[in-house]
Amino acid sequence: MDLSVLRKVPLFAEFDDEQIAEVGKLVQTRRVPKHQIIVYEGDPGDSFYVLLKGSVAVSRMTGEGKETILSILKEGDFFGEMALFNSSLRSASVKTLTDVEVGLITRADFLDLLGKNPSIGRSLVIALAERLREANQLIASAYQDIRSRLATLLLKLSEKFGEQVPEGLRITQRLTNQEMASMVGTTRETVNRTLNKFWDEGLIDMRTAHIVIKDVEGLGKLVQ
Repeated sequence: MDLSVLRKVPLFAEFDDEQIAEVGKLVQTRRVPKHQIIVYEGDPGDSFYVLLKGSVAVSRMTGEGKETILSILKEGDFFGEMALFNSSLRSASVKTLTDVEVGLITRADFLDLLGKNPSIGRSLVIALAERLREANQLIASAYQDIRSRLATLLLKLSEKFGEQVPEGLRITQRLTNQEMASMVGTTRETVNRTLNKFWDEGLIDMRTAHIVIKDVEGLGKLVQ
């Protein structure tokens, strides 16, 4: 595989050429088209995945059969780590939002790699702590009104996928209104109405396929 791609993965940031080459021998690459499931919630977990290209959504099903999107991952992120440490079932499904390329490492190979390279453990702890913080924010946002929840989501997306353009901060990751609704716990229609209100108020611009945040401070005030 192309080792230069692995070098962009934060987990391997401290690796030298020899270590990267060793990782490359363990990684099995897979290309998965847009809107496909990579792993299913409840399946046995025996592999660790690194997202080499594209983006995915991590989701769970509620007791009522509705999908809740927990997070959006991009190039360099990883998933499937929880099942490796306790041989449990997958805690969530992972669906592609774009055409993606993933690197798969089997449980045995990854645990061996982890034992030989403590730096991966440090990076894992940092990444998992950040995910826990995001999960706590998600729980807290459940008590906010829809304007606050949607503003929070747009700001978080801009942190991860933001690109500065003359009009403001452009969110390069495209999500449907239904996907955003699944992330903030409401309906597609409500997301559509709220986004249009944000547009009317000059907070965002939706004249292109990508949402542009024109007033970060204004959105931030809705979150407070």
